[in-house]
Amino acid sequence: MRNELEEALRQLHTALESIETLEPDEAERLRRAVTEISSTLDEQEVDSATLAKRLQEQTDAFQESHPVLTQTVGRIADMLAQMGI
Repeated sequence: MRNELEEALRQLHTALESIETLEPDEAERLRRAVTEISSTLDEQEVDSATLAKRLQEQTDAFQESHPVLTQTVGRIADMLAQMGI
């Protein structure tokens, strides 16, 4: 599961770098969320439910205009919830 999560985070990061139609502030919020998730994966006191919720909230604004990006974020949020970290 951890490897899948790391791969999904890499895919999201790559997608964020290539999407030109995403508002800069939206992209920056997602980048910060990805960085936070990546940096906290090894910590013991991580509330994955909160991380997943915040990540999902970041995609609400562009759910229709960027469905693939939204789907990737959803997969990451699901994996975080399943990992229970």
